[in-house]
Amino acid sequence: MKANRKFIEADERAVSAVIGVILMVAITVAIAATVYVYVSGMIGGTKQKTPNIALSVDATNKRLVVATADLNIRWVDITNSTTTLFTAKYYSAGGAAIGTYVTAGDYIQITTATGTGPCSVTLKYTPTNSLLGTWVVNF
Repeated sequence: MKANRKFIEADERAVSAVIGVILMVAITVAIAATVYVYVSGMIGGTKQKTPNIALSVDATNKRLVVATADLNIRWVDITNSTTTLFTAKYYSAGGAAIGTYVTAGDYIQITTATGTGPCSVTLKYTPTNSLLGTWVVNF
C-alpha cells in the first residue's frame, strides 16, 4: 500500500492536454509536408525524355545515315559539334535540305576543305541537353 501512496502523492507536473494536442498536430503536419515533398519529387510528372536515334557511318560517302529514330524528333532540336576543319549539313533521304522531323534514311553529310584524318561528330538533344552519341568519320 505504501508504494501506491507514494505514486499518488507525487508532484504531478506535466504538459497540459491543450499543449500536447497542439504539439502532436504540429509534428503530424511537419511529417506530412516532408512526405509530400519527397513523393512529389519522385513522381515528377511531365518531364521530357531524351529520344533514341541510331546512326551508321557511311565511310564511302563520308556521311552519317539515320538507321532508326523516335517519332517527332526535330533537326532543330539537335546540335552537332565538329572541328572547324569539317562541316556537317543535314539532308533528307531524297537529298534535299532536311525538313522538320528526323526519319530513317536521312543523313548528315560531312565535308572538308582542308581537313584530313578522323572527324568526330557529337549530337546533342537541345531540350534536355542530353548526349545522343558520338560518331567518327574518317577522311
